[in-house]
Amino acid sequence: MGALLVASSLPLTTCSECRRGKPRESAPHPLIAGLAPFLALAVAIIVCLSRPVWAERITSWKNHTNVREVTALAASDDTLWVATRGGLVRVVTGDTLKEQRFTNADGLGGNDLRFVTLDSQQTLWTGGTNGRLSHRRGDSRWDVYRFENDNGLPIALNAATPGPDGFLWVGSDAGVHKFDTRRHGGEIKESYLRIGDWPDGAAVRDLLVHDGYLWVAGDAGVARARVDDPFLLDRSHWQTWTDIKGLTAIEQVRGLAYAGGDGGLYFYSYAFGAGGSGDSTWVRLESGLGAAAIRDLFSDADTLWIVSSKGLAWCRVSQCAITVIPGAVAGALTSAVKATDSSLWVGQQGMGVWQRSDEWSPREFNGPLDNAFADVAVGADGKLWCVHANYGADFLDADHWTKLPYFNAGPSNPGTSVAVAPDGDVWLGAWGAGAYSVNPKTPLADTGWTRYDTANSTLMWHQNAGRTPNNYIVVRDVAVDPYGRVWFANAFADSGRVLAFYDHGCWGVFDSSDGLTSRLPAVLWAQADTILVGASDAGLTELTYGEPLCAGGEPVAQRGHVRAWDTGDHLPANEVRAVLVDRADSIWVGTNVGLSRYAADRRRFFDVSLPPEAGLTINALAADAANSIWVGTSLGLVIIAPDGTMEYYNSTNSGLVGDAVSEIAVDERTGMVWIATESGLSQTVGALPPAQAVENVVAYPNPFEVSSTGEDRVHFDARFGSRVFIFTVAGQSVVELDAATGWNGRDSDGQPVASGIYLFVVHSPDGGYGHGKIAVRRRS
Repeated sequence: MGALLVASSLPLTTCSECRRGKPRESAPHPLIAGLAPFLALAVAIIVCLSRPVWAERITSWKNHTNVREVTALAASDDTLWVATRGGLVRVVTGDTLKEQRFTNADGLGGNDLRFVTLDSQQTLWTGGTNGRLSHRRGDSRWDVYRFENDNGLPIALNAATPGPDGFLWVGSDAGVHKFDTRRHGGEIKESYLRIGDWPDGAAVRDLLVHDGYLWVAGDAGVARARVDDPFLLDRSHWQTWTDIKGLTAIEQVRGLAYAGGDGGLYFYSYAFGAGGSGDSTWVRLESGLGAAAIRDLFSDADTLWIVSSKGLAWCRVSQCAITVIPGAVAGALTSAVKATDSSLWVGQQGMGVWQRSDEWSPREFNGPLDNAFADVAVGADGKLWCVHANYGADFLDADHWTKLPYFNAGPSNPGTSVAVAPDGDVWLGAWGAGAYSVNPKTPLADTGWTRYDTANSTLMWHQNAGRTPNNYIVVRDVAVDPYGRVWFANAFADSGRVLAFYDHGCWGVFDSSDGLTSRLPAVLWAQADTILVGASDAGLTELTYGEPLCAGGEPVAQRGHVRAWDTGDHLPANEVRAVLVDRADSIWVGTNVGLSRYAADRRRFFDVSLPPEAGLTINALAADAANSIWVGTSLGLVIIAPDGTMEYYNSTNSGLVGDAVSEIAVDERTGMVWIATESGLSQTVGALPPAQAVENVVAYPNPFEVSSTGEDRVHFDARFGSRVFIFTVAGQSVVELDAATGWNGRDSDGQPVASGIYLFVVHSPDGGYGHGKIAVRRRS
């Protein structure tokens, strides 16, 4: 925090009449009465609050990704560079290993990386599936270049290798690209999509420049050409071999060319740089590796190192042998490199890296289990609980991730949902595996969790799934109401038991006899005596029930009252994917073809038009403390401010980790917003939590500069529903507004106010009052 001394000579008359030369003679507003001591200050000390402003464009992002899915390695001096499916990791080697991570939030072009390489200047280049080539400059910033096809779609980048004269050769899913690193800050000079006898646009997986030749390995075989040939756009200037296919790596050792792929390891006996013949064939190397698939090759003096489906191997001339790495999964190794200190590094899918100096040791990077997040929820203690569609569940506590080993979720039983109850218990759902409750005080203890099925709950199996009865239970969503009752969307449940609940030890159910006609409940929103059920085929149903739900540990016999909406009631579609009741009690519904909001006065839904680039598939909805609506779509994130203005974010125009948003959670204590995607987890700051007492409400930013457009605003950390009254220090009214909307520095006529000191009075919904001052500056 800092402070600013505001001079008393600033003009203090601000109303539109005064600017027109017509002094206002009206008495001070009644709300100002009683604040005389406050108004008497001619010189004010205004606290400068460096607090984030939710309505301004988000610039601060932090991403959490799984960096254990290693795809490539590069080494220089005391640094190991690790390309992963969750970004880039820089490991500073030595006595103590230190790591630094980079994602698109740090300026990297993309997170799902396929290669990393160092040029002759030891500067780094990396790229991956989103067609972005990233270059790390000497000042540690990133330059990013786009590779796109004629339709403007990204071309996946698979490999790169430096060549002479400042060129970088890049292999992609479409061919080879000659990238000039010096011209205009970096640009593609030529793209070669017609290579010899290869099919047009054949994918390139690896490249090598040696002795004046560019060697290329790819899906269609092997190709080579002179690196200085100016006519490579002519396919006849390429020499190709197509008798072996599905190649992923190419390397040279002592003048011999080696290529590897799905069919094993091959060598080409002609010396590099020799003329050779297009009829020459590649010979499969039969020396202990058999038909092992080759994933990476690199040379060290006269030794060829091979990363294969059988593990790490080496070859000298025709002698090969497997190197055993104790504890490593041989079939999961992906890449290898030798550092300048002679240590050997090997990447492993799902683990991280292994290092061999005197002996092998693992280096497992902390992070989430997987980059595909299905659901997230924040507990009162700040822990973030996460479910992954294919890899179980984990939680984040102070930047450390911990796996829940007992949560049975995977590709055959995807994780679906997680919710935190007021008592701190965590509830999780899985497709086919039922529901789990976790005591967070002992999350890894055998006594700290319980799995629920038809034997110990009212959850119902789906017998038609062909699985053992009492076992295959589909829980698509879990929600907790204000009383701590837990609700379960039990899809495909036999006997129509599609909505189960748990009320402090008592289990009950609502079914088709209560008007829940769809067997495909997908999302829930739980309130005090109402539950909203969004179905995949029947729109939205509101179930209102009586109290209590249970008595004496047994459910009370009752029938709920239902009200249903579908496309006939102006929902965009009957496939509901997200439901939200905001802080103004408005109902928002996200579907597979758009977003709707319920207008109570009109008793119908109305479409909410989002920016077209956001797409129509709505997967997640949340409201922050200011009641701005966060909308997660299949193509990014949209924030709808209380005044209706919208901001759109994706992984290209912001630090959002991925475009396909699956869930959004708001931390009520801190204002932090968590955005779960299929590519990782992002966190940023939404509206700050309201002040505990109306007397403590502050305005920020303060001082405030009035913009010519009126887009910038002063915000108030007041409770939702509060009203704000702005006055001059003489007590003359300037404007009245909703605290959630903020003040744009204009009066009730829409005119910018003059520079000076202004007073604000906050009236909270419970009748309390607070006040403060704002220093305003007009931009010249």
